[in-house]
Amino acid sequence: MGPTRSMRLPRPLDSWFEERLQRHPERSASELLVTLVHGGLRLREGYMAIHRRVLEHYVTSGQNDVYRAYTRCLLDSFGPEYVEHLERWLAADGVVVGEEAMAAAAALGNHAVSGASPQGSLNL
Repeated sequence: MGPTRSMRLPRPLDSWFEERLQRHPERSASELLVTLVHGGLRLREGYMAIHRRVLEHYVTSGQNDVYRAYTRCLLDSFGPEYVEHLERWLAADGVVVGEEAMAAAAALGNHAVSGASPQGSLNL
């Protein structure tokens, strides 16, 4: 197996973790670490703008299947309000999401609420 190395978290993550430990004494350290790992992308500066640019690229290049798959991943990770916000941002910047992609995004939102199969809704 080899020797075990001790590594510090990068300072911003270390600070995040310490702050959460102090602010939420009722939560276990392992629960906070799972939150840190699961939400790690959210700690990256500019993550929302990155997602917006990626979605714009898929829309403008006509990659509707990729757009739907990416939107599904965002929905699973961040929830429907996040995806809706990104699509409103695109629309405000004049990026028109095609009807097919919009219908797929709506189906994804319904999937999150109704529990329907995303593959059945999207025909992926």
